[in-house]
Amino acid sequence: MKNILIALCLWITCSASLFAQSNKIVERGFACDIKDGYTLNDVVNVMKSFDWSEDTAPGVAIVREPIAVSGSFQLDWDFVVNLYYPSYADMVEKRTAFRARTGGTEGSQLRDVAICGDRIRISNVWLALENNGDPIPEVAPSMALTCQLNGLSLSDAIGNAGNIRNFLGSDVRQAVVVSRMFGGPAIPQNSQVNYRALFNSSDGFAEAVDRVTDNIQAPNNPDNPQTCDVGSLWADHLVYARDN
Repeated sequence: MKNILIALCLWITCSASLFAQSNKIVERGFACDIKDGYTLNDVVNVMKSFDWSEDTAPGVAIVREPIAVSGSFQLDWDFVVNLYYPSYADMVEKRTAFRARTGGTEGSQLRDVAICGDRIRISNVWLALENNGDPIPEVAPSMALTCQLNGLSLSDAIGNAGNIRNFLGSDVRQAVVVSRMFGGPAIPQNSQVNYRALFNSSDGFAEAVDRVTDNIQAPNNPDNPQTCDVGSLWADHLVYARDN
């Protein structure tokens, strides 16, 4: 695993920009702890049972389970909820409608099985690969790498991500670049990005790891200013998709 993360880091810091434009969506996320006596499967099942009203629901809702995550996240939290919207206008419309709801609730709620933090992060997410039309899998692994741009442009970072399928293989469903817009720890604007490779299956991820670890090449652009932390491995659980 260490070798594939080194290889991914080298790929990110050395690839040339492949395109000038990409599709952007909005991510709203927060972290949670599972209550005693419950499991992540309980969390996923409760969220799948929600009444995802067209007036209030995001485009996609994902529960991200940490498998091997760098930093202290796993010491503090059990999972992340990420809600995705096609635009800020759609997010504002849906969140405004959600906050304006009146009356009680029916069925199980997330607070029944988890305790979630109040700190919200809102990020821009650039989709680096064209959608091949495949549905989002119920659960699949994803790799993530946080990098300091150190003067590299955001457009170059997005361009780098466009080559990830060539590097890791055809089972990569999507590659994204995440740039925090609001919330979270204070950092300089547009100074840091998170690269993510989303796979179709665990088997595809494993085959990519086995293949890449035997073919690590030295960087061909040592002057690139970008620096990256040790990577992270997640399992992404789909709980809702508007058009899946």
